[in-house]
Amino acid sequence: MLRNLRSRAGITQRDLAAREGLHRNYLGALERGTVANPGLATVSRLARALDVSVAVLAESFVRPLPQGRPGSMLPRPLPLTLAERTPADAIPGAPALGRALRLLRRRRELTRAALADATGMHKNYIGSLEDGQIASPGLLTITRLVHGLQGPGPHELGSLAASVGVLACVFAGEPVQVRAAA
Repeated sequence: MLRNLRSRAGITQRDLAAREGLHRNYLGALERGTVANPGLATVSRLARALDVSVAVLAESFVRPLPQGRPGSMLPRPLPLTLAERTPADAIPGAPALGRALRLLRRRRELTRAALADATGMHKNYIGSLEDGQIASPGLLTITRLVHGLQGPGPHELGSLAASVGVLACVFAGEPVQVRAAA
């Protein structure tokens, strides 16, 4: 999807990478799909540069999650570095995303511990996300959270991707477009 959008815009990989402050090899890996967990800030910047909604790019990275015990087969988020733990007001998208996640979790009547069990994440990590302390969570992290919020059982990939797209829009400050069910 990223490669198609870039080509349609008539932008070379080198030019897009330079303009957005990315390494060309990293952009190439994103285009090949070998980067499984790009950060929301990166996806937001690329979407703006290509003049598309961040939901379009975010949804294109969503893959089905493995079945079984949630935390057993999924990579855990890396420990937070000092740069990733920033004050909530320093990153415009992090507080909005955190508020949305907290609201969704409470509407499902889940505690942080219950969502942690469903996703294989630590409850303190979920708390850091909800508090807006994580500057740019990855799309895999958001996918795992959406999966956990939807409850146990198999989930339709399109629904999962659409939910991730909505949260990416919240992070990017874009208007959220909810699609009507068919």
